[in-house]
Amino acid sequence: MTSLDGAPPLLDETPAVEDEAPGAITGRRRVPEDEPFFAGHFPAMPVVPGVFMVEALAECARRSLAPGATLASAPLVRFRRRVSPGETLEFRVTPATPEGDRRRFDAVASVEGQAAVQAILEFRVEAGTSER
Repeated sequence: MTSLDGAPPLLDETPAVEDEAPGAITGRRRVPEDEPFFAGHFPAMPVVPGVFMVEALAECARRSLAPGATLASAPLVRFRRRVSPGETLEFRVTPATPEGDRRRFDAVASVEGQAAVQAILEFRVEAGTSER
């Protein structure tokens, strides 16, 4: 699996569907200290850019969608805590009720149980394709 721009995935572990919450998908990523984006974000106090965390949440959600599903919007994104080098992010996305060609997910990225990002992600699924 690749990210939207064809880059390698942002997740260390392949997302898995959880049994306890029907349809919930989880993933993880340890943030190495040598990530290239830390050089400019921010040199005195390195922090993981929010866009990377949101994209990793989207990667998790895409596991349950048909190929070609595209992230259409993120109508709600809240950043709750900064994520520093060496920390491990845990991702969890839970599908909401589908609406036409849209699939919505409640998404949370956390570190040691503390929410770092909370979001609602909405994907557009092409007509005539089936979900995984």
